[in-house]
Amino acid sequence: MPVTGRVALGIVDPRWLEIHPEEDPILSAGQQFVPSPHELKTIAVVRPNGELCHVRHEPGRSAWDYARACDLSTADWAWIAQPDGRTARVGVGPWNAQPSEEPAPGSWIWAPPREMPDLVATAEGMIKFLATQGPSPQAIDSGPIAASSGTTSTAGTAAIGDAPSNNTSASHDGSQVPIVRAVPASPTPQPKTFRASSNDWGETGLLQTPSARMGEVGDFRLSASHVAPYTRLNFMFQPLDWLEGGFRYTSINNRIYGAGLSDQDYKDKSIDFKVKLAKESAYVPELALGFRDFGGTGLFSSEYLVASKRYGDLDFSLGIGWGNMGSSGNIKNPLIALSNRFRTRSGATSSTGGQTNFRNFFRGPAALFGGVEWRTPWDPLTFKLEYDGNNYQHEPLSNRLEQRTPFNFGLEYRYSSALAFSAGIERGNKVMVGVTLLTNLAKLQSPKVADTPLPRFTPEPPKAFSGWATTASDIEARTEWSVQRIAPQGEKLHVWITESLTVYREARVEAIIALLHRDAPGFIKSFVLHYRERGLALHAQVVNRDEWINEHYKAMTPSEKRAISQRDYAPPLDNSDDRLPSLPTAASSRANVAANSSATNSGARLESIATMEKPKTTESQSMAPWEQKRERYIFGLTPSTTQIIGGPDAFLLYQIGIQATLEYRFNESTWFNGALNWRIVDNFKKFTYTAPSNLPRVRTFQREYATTERLTMPIFQLTHVGRFTDNQYYSVYGGALEPMFAGIGAEWLYRPSRSRIAFGIDVNHVRQRAFEQDFGLRDYKVNTGHATLYWDTGWNGVRATVSVGQYLAGDRGLTLNVSKGFENGVVLGAYATKTNVSSREFGEGSFDKGIYVAIPFDAFLPKSSKFTAAFNWSPLIRDGGAKLGRINPLYDMTSIRDSKAFAIGPPENIRPRSGDNILNFENTR
Repeated sequence: MPVTGRVALGIVDPRWLEIHPEEDPILSAGQQFVPSPHELKTIAVVRPNGELCHVRHEPGRSAWDYARACDLSTADWAWIAQPDGRTARVGVGPWNAQPSEEPAPGSWIWAPPREMPDLVATAEGMIKFLATQGPSPQAIDSGPIAASSGTTSTAGTAAIGDAPSNNTSASHDGSQVPIVRAVPASPTPQPKTFRASSNDWGETGLLQTPSARMGEVGDFRLSASHVAPYTRLNFMFQPLDWLEGGFRYTSINNRIYGAGLSDQDYKDKSIDFKVKLAKESAYVPELALGFRDFGGTGLFSSEYLVASKRYGDLDFSLGIGWGNMGSSGNIKNPLIALSNRFRTRSGATSSTGGQTNFRNFFRGPAALFGGVEWRTPWDPLTFKLEYDGNNYQHEPLSNRLEQRTPFNFGLEYRYSSALAFSAGIERGNKVMVGVTLLTNLAKLQSPKVADTPLPRFTPEPPKAFSGWATTASDIEARTEWSVQRIAPQGEKLHVWITESLTVYREARVEAIIALLHRDAPGFIKSFVLHYRERGLALHAQVVNRDEWINEHYKAMTPSEKRAISQRDYAPPLDNSDDRLPSLPTAASSRANVAANSSATNSGARLESIATMEKPKTTESQSMAPWEQKRERYIFGLTPSTTQIIGGPDAFLLYQIGIQATLEYRFNESTWFNGALNWRIVDNFKKFTYTAPSNLPRVRTFQREYATTERLTMPIFQLTHVGRFTDNQYYSVYGGALEPMFAGIGAEWLYRPSRSRIAFGIDVNHVRQRAFEQDFGLRDYKVNTGHATLYWDTGWNGVRATVSVGQYLAGDRGLTLNVSKGFENGVVLGAYATKTNVSSREFGEGSFDKGIYVAIPFDAFLPKSSKFTAAFNWSPLIRDGGAKLGRINPLYDMTSIRDSKAFAIGPPENIRPRSGDNILNFENTR
């Protein structure tokens, strides 16, 4: 086989490459363009014993057709290496069939039989290796054509080392000529992409019942359904491939919220989750364990175990449910065989809500449920038929419902990938209608068509120097970061950057390097970027200019790409990295101090070296440092919104206003933040309910703070930050720290650069503010603070934060916050707080908890933006477990020290590009 080391070329049309120079690599010494040596007409299928089976290419045929031609009919997966080096895995069994790209002439196909699991396990490595070998060997045109039997032969399951099978025949001169087979006469029907759908409850399932199916990682569904007397609004997420979860509001329209509270329909809040226990295979169904209304009031609490098995366009489900789902009791609870404790289930629901009654799990009556989902020949339409295990005779709030039949049926019409409509007949006497909005948070991306294009790439340095002020202005316009200073020193160009608290950093760094390369003289060999926030030196990067140029216009092998160095290091406290160098004085105008960056195993350091004579003319101008004039006042106007969902006064309370913000900087490390909010439009006339409380009212005065004044001052704070050692930071602050509390406080943070662990402590003495949110104060005061451990687990983007301390109501306890971060910067998380306050003292909800989503604007806007949209859902606002809502936390301020600070960006583009590493066994990001 030929030597490996191929890199892919995308489009090789000369006119296209002329206007896309970034796709037109320059060949270096020893490199050559390798076109196909001959016309490609056949496809090579690799047999389990290593022999090649040659099949003549026929347009419109799938990988499975070529595998069948070589009598390989027991495979579940087929791996394809296209002649240009791209590889793919496609399902070919009845349980996992999926549409795939047609193999081109010259492709390799590897379809190991399921009876040989060792070969299946090595298939990814095999196909990647074959992709480096160029197009598959071609059988000569004069070779005989063999018809495929379409059946399995002994050769299809032969072990490596078996005797050769009938893949060759003798020619008239006695030499062996490869047999060229023909694809079967009847093509394999093109399968549809498997598509899971949601049920009335928002879960992946049929109508009333769930299935074991789950969506893709990052899926988000917002759905609404109505079947009398229930109207449900569901929010469901897929943070991991084995975990589905979300929350729901259920309106029961034949029951009122509560006497003396509201005459609106009764509203119930609930949290669900489902865990995948086993993946589907040829003979094993997908298996999942789920919990409905877990931790709510328990009105609809259920547990279930369900299995799903696919066969072509049919997807079957069968499960057993307990609680509300198993109320028909159509089978005996099988767990009674273990203990009689499983015979009965308490019918009481939680009066305070939020509690999980573990003693009820899997107890009481049980019922079988199941059904089938059929993808009809009309692709958008799916038919559903199910058997419901609930007989609706034990519905919550004594709401017994008539059920004529346990069979439900319905249709889902998938209007687009983002919108689906559903309708059906349930309980034999009620019409169900629903709508679902779908998206994938992990795949959110938007081309930045509104951004100013980067300068046209050229490997040559500029012929004229336009000035560092122009460079800095262009960097700020394209990145929204601030450039403090640009200082050439010898062969290095140093750039000090601040206000870089952005999610998509790498794309901005690329823009900065492109602009520096455009403007820097040719004697500049490397660019050093220093990142500072509020006067704190946090991080630095050294980019070799020649390596950056080569990466952009030369064909590089995988090993050469891995050698590209963008060296990251943490600046030490006693080094010049932590201080801006001074502008040259008259006495020193004829010399410049040069700095050299040296990298060691533990990091790189800038060290002072000997002075150099100042270059003449253009170089003399370009060697002069440039510094940005500091702005002391920063003023802004932004829209402001507040929503309160699911309360007793109305399902949605809202306000829309405008907020003016002001920042005054005394120096780099000391500044003042202030804000004025003007409430313009709202429906707060309906806001009359103040929740009862057994604790100091630190949050349940929500209505009073929201409605007392239209013009409020939510923030009025003075902050100072500093650095103790290389990895230790501190801040002190005072003023109106949040809308409800004012006081003083301090924070300390230990955060090593690129470490997965950080630790911090904050202490605060605060007093409750007046309802008007002006300078007035109320009598209540408290000491509050926490010790917090931040941990990046390194597993699937999961982070955990644990805080222990005293809360605003004086209660003491622990807050656990777990989040999943996707590669495009979207964060999905949940938190819960448990303190020494009992559930009865806490009140409705039992303990503080919530779910949140953060989406960077860069992920969905056509123009780059450093801002992030955040949504937080908490079922109830109560006084227990309430933390101080501080601004300017040190962990956020030092985020650039995170090991993944420069790894977040748009989802990987799988379109083949020039220079792609086709022997890439790892995710590129």
